[in-house]
Amino acid sequence: MKNSCTFIFTGILAILVTSCIDRDILNISDTLNLHPSYSIPVGTFDYDINGYLGSLDTATYFWPDSLYYDDVLYPNPLPAVNFTSVDSFAFNMIPESGGSVRSIEFVVPLSNGYPTEVAAQVYFLANGSPQPVDSVFQDGPCVVPAAEVDDEGLVVSPYMNTYTVVMPAEFVLKLGQVNWIMVSGWVDTGKQCDHKIKFYSGYQVDLHIGLRIELLYNTGDL
Repeated sequence: MKNSCTFIFTGILAILVTSCIDRDILNISDTLNLHPSYSIPVGTFDYDINGYLGSLDTATYFWPDSLYYDDVLYPNPLPAVNFTSVDSFAFNMIPESGGSVRSIEFVVPLSNGYPTEVAAQVYFLANGSPQPVDSVFQDGPCVVPAAEVDDEGLVVSPYMNTYTVVMPAEFVLKLGQVNWIMVSGWVDTGKQCDHKIKFYSGYQVDLHIGLRIELLYNTGDL
């Protein structure tokens, strides 16, 4: 009798399990969401302030607002020299393959070869409009620390860092407006320093722009 009950219970359990499996199979969706990601370079930018430094008149003695350029003493009227990329980078990230943009992350390796601070911002422009649509660094230009210098004020090694910025969802909605990227910023000339600031013609700022983009595909739409 005990064996008969066990057999009956096992049979009922098998029927229930089988019915569950069949129901799961029938409920499988005919679509699947895929979100592949990939990285691409956008552009590079390098800049120096030699044009400004070479335009200065020589000074006969050192003042707090003076600087050395290639070992010659010059007066320094500006606290910082602004720069803007002459050639903007073409930028169009609207996918042509039918997928939609799920997320965008910018990767900006930046090297400051100057003995003073540098700031940089990456702006997004629309055709025919000088006003930026958006920017990479949401809280204002990224301020980069000065390069390492020795006791003589000579740059030993540039300050290097890679800045990674995940763009907000609002930026993805603006992609249809964006056609160009412009780099802008400034180089501190050390006007407020009370010690010798030495600049050389070999110093410069190097900036690279890359991005990681993640797309969303629904196989039911393919």
